[in-house]
Amino acid sequence: MNEKEFISSWTTKINSEGIKNFPDDFVQLNEFDEVFLPGKVLVIGQEFFGSYEILTVDGSLILQAENHSKAKFIIYSNRQKPVKIKIPKHEKVVKDSVLWYEEYLDGIIKKIETDYKKNFPGSKTYGDITNNILRMLNLTRY
Repeated sequence: MNEKEFISSWTTKINSEGIKNFPDDFVQLNEFDEVFLPGKVLVIGQEFFGSYEILTVDGSLILQAENHSKAKFIIYSNRQKPVKIKIPKHEKVVKDSVLWYEEYLDGIIKKIETDYKKNFPGSKTYGDITNNILRMLNLTRY
């Protein structure tokens, strides 16, 4: 197996197992605010006085999040590029759901790492391979 085949097999495996959706699989939204999004890929921009910019990949400012957890919540919720998302009103709910989602992603990354090291002992391209797999699955980990 070469690295290209490794990437393909892991992408297929994760897709066939089913990827959990954020935030639906990580939090019950009882009290929330709705935020409208452009239906494009978003990234976290610069931090200004505790607020974080949410930008399109071409650098257009979409909104500002009050803190890093809320910025990550917005980015993770945008995986399917919806036109609106629900954000919990309570900061603890935002933080907890982001933490649980990141633990889920870290579990996927750890499985890939273990298998990669078994198949390619001594190789140094683990990070690039993992990033390619995540990118192909449209998963982001901040």
